[in-house]
Amino acid sequence: YGYLANTKVKFILVTTDLEVRDADVRIFFRKFHEAYVDAVSNPFHVPGKKITSRTFAESVSNVVKSFGLGSTG
Repeated sequence: YGYLANTKVKFILVTTDLEVRDADVRIFFRKFHEAYVDAVSNPFHVPGKKITSRTFAESVSNVVKSFGLGSTG
């Protein structure tokens, strides 16, 4: 699955789950995009550089975990 943000940033989701609903994928990308925007809006983030924020990593981890739980139940 792919997502193109209005700033031309591309997100790609690769999954082995064959029963993924499109609505779940949209929710996943929306939450992931929110975490990304929060991270790059940090005044200490250098555009074009790797995001090293621990908060961003935790947010992404939570999004992935919630998506995994939502798709199995």
